[in-house]
Amino acid sequence: MDGLAQTIGNGISGLVAGSFAVIGSVLRGMVNSLNQALPGGMLALVLFVVLAVAAWQLIKR
Repeated sequence: MDGLAQTIGNGISGLVAGSFAVIGSVLRGMVNSLNQALPGGMLALVLFVVLAVAAWQLIKR
């Protein structure tokens, strides 16, 4: 019975690790496509503005 629990645990950890790998790949792809779509260095500026607006909204509360 101990082997069954270990096998189930290994399966679940494999699923979790696989899902994190997929999430990382998706985020990497999104950043690469945004970086190609925006002219040099504009992605950093856009991210900074988005973070500044979000922080401003939180501060105003």
